[in-house]
Amino acid sequence: MKKALSPILLAALASTASAQSGVTLYGLVDLYIARMTGSPGGVNASNAAVKRLESGGMTTTRWGVRGTEDLGDGLSAGFELSSFLRVDTGQTGRSDAVGTVTADPFWSREASVNISHKQYGRVRLGNFSTPMFTQSLATNAFLSSTAFSPINVVTFIGSPLTGGTGWTNQVAYDSPNWGGFSIGASVSASEGQSGRNSAAYTSFEHDAWKVSLAWQSVKRNPVTFADGTSPNNTKSWQLAGSYDFKVLKVYAHAGAIQNDGTETAPVDVRYNIWDLSASVPMGRGSFLVAYANRKTDDAVAPVAATAFGGNKKREVYSVGYDYFISKRTDLYAVVMRDNTTTYTLPGPGRSLDASATNFGVGVRHSF
Repeated sequence: MKKALSPILLAALASTASAQSGVTLYGLVDLYIARMTGSPGGVNASNAAVKRLESGGMTTTRWGVRGTEDLGDGLSAGFELSSFLRVDTGQTGRSDAVGTVTADPFWSREASVNISHKQYGRVRLGNFSTPMFTQSLATNAFLSSTAFSPINVVTFIGSPLTGGTGWTNQVAYDSPNWGGFSIGASVSASEGQSGRNSAAYTSFEHDAWKVSLAWQSVKRNPVTFADGTSPNNTKSWQLAGSYDFKVLKVYAHAGAIQNDGTETAPVDVRYNIWDLSASVPMGRGSFLVAYANRKTDDAVAPVAATAFGGNKKREVYSVGYDYFISKRTDLYAVVMRDNTTTYTLPGPGRSLDASATNFGVGVRHSF
C-alpha cells in the first residue's frame, strides 16, 4: 500500500511545489514493439526470436522532480529525485532482483543534492550517473538508447564493464565552462566494502568540434543494483569526438575495459572498444547509423554469450529513422544487427559464432 501511494503522494507534493520558484516535475515515456533475438549480453546459437512490447527503446522511461534555490552572489542549491519505470508492466525500476543483483529501488535513476557557483562549479552528493555513461549518451547518434545504440550496448549493457551506469554514495565535482574547456571528478564511498569507485573526465568544445575523455576505476563489491552484474574490479577509459557538418554530424569513440578480477581471484583480461556513428537531418527527423566493436585476445572459456567474459568479439550495427511529430513526441524505427563470437574452438581459426537481426518501432513522449 505504501509503495502504491508513494508516487501519488510525491506527484501531489511536486504539483504544490511547482507553484514555488525553481521546482519542476518532468519525465519521459518510451514504448516500442520489437522482434528481438538474444539478450543484452549478445546472441548465441540456441536463442530464438521473441516478439516483445518493451519500455525504453530510444530512452529509458523515467520521471522525477528537480529544483533549485538562488542563494545570491552566484551561489545556488538544488536537488533531483528521479525514478525508472517499465511502462509495459507498470513496474518501477529497470528490472527485478536476479541472483546477487538486487532490484532497482524507487529513486534508482537519481537521488542527489548539489551546491553550485557560476564561477567555481558544482558539487553533487548522492546517487547519479557516472561520467563515462553520461559522456557516452551525449556523443553518439542514438544518444541515450540502451536497446539500439551500439556503443552503449557493447560498453554498458551486457558487457564486462562493472560499476553499472550509476553509483550510489557518490561525491562529484563539475567545473564551469572555461572557454569551451571543462573537467570533473567523482568518488563513490566504499562504506565497509572492499574498495571505492572513482572517475574523472575532461571535455573541450569549439565551434563544430567536441572532444572528451572519461576514465573510471571500479572496486566496489559485492554486487548491488548500481554496481553492474559482476563483482570483478575493472578499469576503463573512453575517448569521444564529434564534428557537426550541419548536413551530417559524425561521432567516434575509442576505449578499453581492463578486467582485474577480484582480490582473491585476480585476472588480467583487456577488451578494446571502438565505434563510428552519424546523424543526418531528414525532414522533421533524422536518419541514424552506427557501428561498434568490442574484442578481446584473451582465451575466454566456452560459456554462453550472456555470461561475464563469454564474448571474444561482439559487433553491433544499427540503422534507424527518428521522426518528430511535435517538439515533445517522436516516432522511431530501428534495425539492429548483432554478431557475436562466443569463444574459440580447439584448432586454428575455429570459433563459435552467432548473429541476429533485431527490429523495433516505437513512440517517445517527454513532459
